[in-house]
Amino acid sequence: MVDSLRVTRVSVTRDQVLTRERILDAVSEQLEHSGIAGLRLKDVADRLSVSVPSLYRFFEDREAMIAAAYVRDFSLQTFVDIDALTEMFARAESLEDYELGLRRVVIDIFGDQSRRDRWRKVAAIAATRHDPVLMEQIGSVQTEFTCRVAEMYASARERGWVTSSINPLAFAYAVQGLAMGPLFADVAPMPGVTSDDFTEVFITFHRAMTA
Repeated sequence: MVDSLRVTRVSVTRDQVLTRERILDAVSEQLEHSGIAGLRLKDVADRLSVSVPSLYRFFEDREAMIAAAYVRDFSLQTFVDIDALTEMFARAESLEDYELGLRRVVIDIFGDQSRRDRWRKVAAIAATRHDPVLMEQIGSVQTEFTCRVAEMYASARERGWVTSSINPLAFAYAVQGLAMGPLFADVAPMPGVTSDDFTEVFITFHRAMTA
């Protein structure tokens, strides 16, 4: 199931045959522009140069389109995160390289793109929480990410970069919780806190958990 979610996002054009993926691309773009409350199927159809009824060949209703778009975006972003962590760890040859890689992963945590990415994940979870099938899809993707972080911790321990014997999965959940902390800064921003500040806190917590 997880591999089937590794799809490549393509630009919406007017010359392609209407497909489920094209509709999801258009819905995602419209959500970025108007949010859930402002999303109209007519706007989605206009992006695709099709009629609104044609959208119902692929989805039951507006809510189903929105939920599916969020699940797909959640999956895409999570796999991007997995690839970034995998590349970072593969290049590390020492503890110093490992920490430098972690810094690079979180350095722009308050940037516009990072902000959009985390809110897209939150929106996906909220939009699908009452749909067991879609929630299972999100869960399978999130499980892969959690396991990858746990494997990274276990490998770092094998290399002698960390000495603590905490449960790798517990470590993975804790790190992800810390990484989502900037959500609270998005909701109620305070002056004087920068991405560099958060990065230092992240690294300090990481060292404390792995010492």
